[in-house]
Amino acid sequence: MLPVAVLDIQAGHRCLDLCAAPGSKTAQMLASLAHANYKKWGRGLEKIEVKGSEQFLRGIDYSGDEGCVVANEISAERAGMLVHQIARHQSLYPLVVFTSHDARYFPSLRREDGREVLFDRILCDVMCSSVSWLHRTDGTLRKSPHLWREWSSRLSLELHAEQLAVALRSVRLLRGGGRMVYSTCSLSPVENEAVVAEILRAAPCLALLDVREELTLRTSPGLETWKVAHQGQLYESHAAAVAAGFFIAVFEKVAAYVAKGAEVADAETIRGCSFCMEHFARVGIGMKQGYDSDRDEDGEEEERQKQLQKLEQAAERSCSAQERAKAEARRERARTSGSLARELARYKCLASMPEQVCALRAFYGLHESFPVQLFFSRHHLQLMADGELVQTHQGEANQLLLLAAAAAEVLCCGTGEHAKRKLKVIAGGLRAFEKDRFEVAERSTSLRRGLDFWEKLKQHQQLTGAWKDVADTHRLLSQRDAATAALVSAGKSQLEELGAGSWLAVSALRTRKAVSLFVNDLMMPSMRQASGEEKGGKRRGCLRLESRPPKETSLPSACGLPAALQAEEAEKRFVSARFQGFEVDKRPMKDFEPLQAAPDVGFWQELSQRKLDLWRLDSSNVPVTAFYEASQASRVPAKCFLQKDAFQDTRVPVGAVKVVGELKNFNTEEEFRAFLGNADARQSCLAEAVAQISSAIASGKALQEPWQLRRLLLCSFADLKKYHYSYLLTLPALKTPKPWQRVREPIEDLGPEVLALVAKGLREKDFDGLCLLTRAADVGWSLRPMADLLNVKVESEDDLILVFVDPSSEEAPAWSLQNALVLLAKHRPGRRRVLAFRDPQLAGASGYTSSGPQLRSLLFRYALDAEMESSGDCRAGWSKIATVDLTRFLDSKMVAANAVDLNIKLMKWRVLPGLEPDRLKELRVLLLGAGTLGCGVARALMGWGCRHMTFVDAGKVSFSNPVRQSLFTHKDAADGRKKATAAKEAVLAILPDAKVEDVVMDIPMPGHPHQSAELLRANVVKLQELIERHDVICMLTDSRESRWLPSLLVAAAQDRGKDAPLGLTVALGFDSFLVSRQSYQNSPAACYFCNDVTAPSDSLAFRTLDQQCTVTRPGISGLASNCAVELLAALTQHQDGFAAASSNTASISESPLGGVPHQVRGYAAEYALAPTETEPFGRCICCSPQVLQRYAAEGMGFLEQVIADSSILEDVSGLAEMKAAMSGMEGDVEAFDEFEDL
Repeated sequence: MLPVAVLDIQAGHRCLDLCAAPGSKTAQMLASLAHANYKKWGRGLEKIEVKGSEQFLRGIDYSGDEGCVVANEISAERAGMLVHQIARHQSLYPLVVFTSHDARYFPSLRREDGREVLFDRILCDVMCSSVSWLHRTDGTLRKSPHLWREWSSRLSLELHAEQLAVALRSVRLLRGGGRMVYSTCSLSPVENEAVVAEILRAAPCLALLDVREELTLRTSPGLETWKVAHQGQLYESHAAAVAAGFFIAVFEKVAAYVAKGAEVADAETIRGCSFCMEHFARVGIGMKQGYDSDRDEDGEEEERQKQLQKLEQAAERSCSAQERAKAEARRERARTSGSLARELARYKCLASMPEQVCALRAFYGLHESFPVQLFFSRHHLQLMADGELVQTHQGEANQLLLLAAAAAEVLCCGTGEHAKRKLKVIAGGLRAFEKDRFEVAERSTSLRRGLDFWEKLKQHQQLTGAWKDVADTHRLLSQRDAATAALVSAGKSQLEELGAGSWLAVSALRTRKAVSLFVNDLMMPSMRQASGEEKGGKRRGCLRLESRPPKETSLPSACGLPAALQAEEAEKRFVSARFQGFEVDKRPMKDFEPLQAAPDVGFWQELSQRKLDLWRLDSSNVPVTAFYEASQASRVPAKCFLQKDAFQDTRVPVGAVKVVGELKNFNTEEEFRAFLGNADARQSCLAEAVAQISSAIASGKALQEPWQLRRLLLCSFADLKKYHYSYLLTLPALKTPKPWQRVREPIEDLGPEVLALVAKGLREKDFDGLCLLTRAADVGWSLRPMADLLNVKVESEDDLILVFVDPSSEEAPAWSLQNALVLLAKHRPGRRRVLAFRDPQLAGASGYTSSGPQLRSLLFRYALDAEMESSGDCRAGWSKIATVDLTRFLDSKMVAANAVDLNIKLMKWRVLPGLEPDRLKELRVLLLGAGTLGCGVARALMGWGCRHMTFVDAGKVSFSNPVRQSLFTHKDAADGRKKATAAKEAVLAILPDAKVEDVVMDIPMPGHPHQSAELLRANVVKLQELIERHDVICMLTDSRESRWLPSLLVAAAQDRGKDAPLGLTVALGFDSFLVSRQSYQNSPAACYFCNDVTAPSDSLAFRTLDQQCTVTRPGISGLASNCAVELLAALTQHQDGFAAASSNTASISESPLGGVPHQVRGYAAEYALAPTETEPFGRCICCSPQVLQRYAAEGMGFLEQVIADSSILEDVSGLAEMKAAMSGMEGDVEAFDEFEDL
C-alpha cells in the first residue's frame, strides 16, 4: 500500500489507477480521497479503517467538488474482482468509475467545448516480472517462492516496453502540478530505474521527487548503474537476488508535456527513486514516444485485432472438435464482453430526460436543488457478427445510477457523442432508483428508490421535528404492527399531551400524496392510531409535511430534548412528518374499493391472436370470464384476474370468485381516447349489464346464481405492432337513493374458529363468492347457500351474516359487494351483518393460536331497508387507465415472428378475407442455388412468412456478389465463406424463428464427368433425400445443365401422391426472365427442358468471362424472384393446390391471389409479363415417359451414363430419331425466331 501513501491525495482530486485489479490500492485511494475531503470540508471519511468504514462517514454531498477515482483494468475477469472489492464501500461507490482499457491506450477525456480533462493523481502500479499476474494469480515472488523457478530475465526485457508505454501515457493524462507514482514489485532495474531514466529523457516536463522521508520504512536509493543480462542471471550478488519489495518513483508534472529527446538522466536524479527491501519501498517511469489518442485513435483497436487474430489461430490449431469449440467460445467471449470488447455500455444523463425528472420530483417531493445531472441510465451493448454495436434494450432504463460530480463529468466526457474514442465503462454509480416490478396506479413514476440510495435521498427533503422519546421511536419502527399499548408509559403520556399541530417525527419518505414509512407499510395503522384517531370518525389524524431547508431546521421546544440530542437529530436529516389533528374530518369516507384489472401475459397474447385471426375489424363486445380471490396481503390493490382462457367459459381456481363480462376492444387509438373522454358513452355502454343485474335481483335469480350480480366490462386498445396495450375495467354497481351506512364491528365477535370454518367451507363447496353464515342453538355456526335466504330462520338477526369473499385489503370492502347488498335489501331488509372475508389461509390451519397470523377479515353492519332499492342507474367504478408493454415479457424471437405474421394476417381484414397464410408458412422449400436468385427467392419467401428453407450451394461468396445478392455482405466475401452457410445465417438474423438448413454440395450435371464415382453417388443420394422431404423444389442455379437432375427427380417423384413435390424453375436472360412450374401429378405442364431439341452439355467450357457470368440487368433477378414466389403463393391458395390448371385470371373462388399460369415470361425492355400455358413435349430429354422409364429401370447406372455422356438422352427420348427424320425435310422446314412478330 506504499504507492498510495506517497500519492498525497488531497480533497477534490481526480485520481486515476491505470492498473487497478485486484483493487486494494484503489480502495485505499478512495478512502484517502474521502478522508481528505473530511479534513477540508467536514464531509467524507472521518477515519480510515479497513473494515467498518461506513460508520465513520460524515455527510457526503456528491454534488460538491469531492473528486473521483477512475479504476482501469484491462482484464475483464480481474475487473469483476476489482468491482467486488470496491462495492463493499457503499457510500463511497459513487466516487468511482470502473473502465476496461489497455492502459497504454487509455483515451483522452474532453469536454464538449474541447477542453481536456486531466487527472491530479495517477497511479501506475504496472505489471512486472515478479508478479504472478503473469500466472493468473496475485502476489509477489516473496509470497510465491515457487515462481523463482519460472522467473527469467527475458520477462523484464519483454515487459520493459509495455511499462514505458503505460507510464508515458499517464504523463499525457496528468495535469500540471499533478503527481504520478510509478511502482512495481520487481527486482529488475530494467523495469525500475531504466524506466525512470527513459521517462525523464522522453518527458522533460516531469520532475522526480525524493519522498523517502515521507515513508516510515527503511528505504534504499535507486541504482545509478546496472547490468542487463540477455541470458543468465540478472544480479551480481546473492543479497540483491533475494531482495523483495516495491519500487516506487514519484513524479510531479512541472510543465506541459512535449515528447522530445533529452540528455540522459544523471545519477543524482535516479537516486531520487527508492527501493524497499523486504519491507522496503523504491520510487520511477517512460517511453520515448507516447500514445496520443487525439492523433492515433486506432491504437487500441490495432492491439485488439492482433489479439483476436491470435485467438483465431488458436481455434484453427485445435486438434479436436471439443478444443476448437472451447477456443471459439473464448474468442467470442473476449470479442463481445471481455477484454477485447470495443464498448460495453452507454450512459444517458437524467438531465436529458425531462419527463422522468418531472415524475421523480413530483412523486418524491424533491427540491429544485436535486442534482439530476448526477444520475445516469445504463444501456448494455452487444457486438453483432458484422461488427456493429447494438443497444440490446431500447425502452426505459431499469435503473438510475448516482455518481459524484467529478465522476459524472468523467462519464460525460468519455461516453458523450463528442468523444472520439468512447470510454469503455464496465461499472460505476450507486443504484439510486430502480424500476418497480408491480404496476400501482396511484404512483406517478415507475422508478422506486433503490435500497442503497435510501440515506442519500433524505438530504434532499425536509426535517420537521423529532420524536419526544427516542426509545419509543425505535420501538414503533422496529415492530411489524406496534399498537399504542406497546409503548412505554412515558411514550403514552406524551401521546396524550400532544394536541393539534404538535410535532411527531418518524423516519419516512415524503411523496407527492402520502408519507411512506422507512421500515414497513404495516406500520401505518399504528401511526394513524398514535396520531389521535378515535373510533366513530369524530377525530382523525392528517399527515402534513413541513417544508424547511434541512440546515435551517430547528426542533420545537415542545419536544423537550437536550440541545445535544437535537443537534444530533438535525445532523441525521431524517425525513419527517407531523400529525395535525382535526375535530371533524370533512373528507368523504371511502365506502367501497374499486377493482383493478390484472390481465396476465397469456391473456394479451390470446387477445392479439384472436384480433388478427378472428375479430379483425369487428369491434363488437366479446364475452370474457375473469375471477378474483380473497385478499391475502396488506396494501395490495383489489385485482380482477384475466388469464389466457378468459375467452372460454372455463372453471375458475378453487376458492376464487367467477366474474362474467365482456371485452370491448377498439380498432384505433383515437376511438379509445374518445371513449375515455366521453362520460355519456362510458355510461351508456353499461346499460345492458345494469339491466341484467337489476333483472336478476328482482326475479330472485341472483339467489340461485350469485355470479349474475357481477358483470364486468373491460375496454382496451391493442397496438399489435408495438405490443402495447391500454385498458380500464369496471364492475357496474346499482346506484341507491342514499349512501350505504355501515358500522364496523370487532372481528373478535366471531373468533378465529368461525373464520376457519368459513375458509374451509368456501374452499370445499362452490358458493360462488357469496353465502350465508347462520348460527343455531344445536349445531352452532354453519354455511348455507344464498338460495336459502328467503327460508332460513334464526333466533336473532345477529345469527345471520352475509359472507362475501373480499379481494380488498383496505378498510373498505371491494366494489362488487354493492350489488349483493341491494339483493339483501330487496329480499331480506334490516340491519344486517356482513363478513368481508380475507383469511383464506385458515382453510388449511388445524388450529389457531394467539401467536398465529393476524386476522384481516372485517365485520360490518349495514342498514338495509326498502329505500335502498336501486333506481336503475349505476355507479361505474372505472379503474384507472393502465398500460402494459408486452415486449418486456416476450422472447425477441417470438416478437420478430409475430411481427412478420402481422403484415400477412392484416391482408385478411379487408383486402383478402379468404387468404390462408398458414399454407405458405408451413411449406418446406428447397433452394437449389444460393446466388442472385436464391437470395431473392428467400427474401420474398420470408415476406410471406415461410419458415422452412434449405440452401444448397457449393460456391463461396465473391466480392462481386453482395451488391446483387441481398443476403451477403462484404465481410462474407473477405472471409471466403460458403454461400449456403452465409445465406442461412443471414436468414436467421432477419427471421430468428426460421428453420433453415445449409447443404454444401455440387449438383451432378450431364456432360460434367468431374466427380469420382463415390462422390457422385453420395451427391445423388443426398439430393434425392432433400427432394423427398421438401414440398417445393426451386431450381435457381445459373447453368442450364445443373437444372436437369433436380427436374428429373421431381418428375420421377410425382407418383408419391399428395406428398409429391412441386418443381419451380427460374432462369434469367439479359433483360428477360422465365418462371416455370413442372407437371404436378395429373396436371400436365412443360418442364424447363421441354422446349429444347438438344441434350444439355457443358455450357461453361470455352466461354469468355462475360459468357461465364450471369450478365443481366440488375433489376431482373428481383422481378424474377418475386414473380416466382407470387406464383407459388397463388398456387398454395388455389382450391386445387399445386395441381391447379393453367389460368391467367383465376376467379376469387379458385384463388384469392389471382391466376396460376404454367409459365411467366418477363421482358424488361417492354415492361411486360407474358403468362403462357404449355404442354409437355413427348420427346423431352427430362420429363418424357421414355426417360422416366429408363431412370426407373436402371437408376444410378443411367445417371452415371448421362453424367459421362449427355448425348444418350437424345437417343433415349427419341429426339435423335426425330432429328434424323427431319433431316430429309430441310426444304420444307422454315426457321423462325420465337421473338419475331408472326
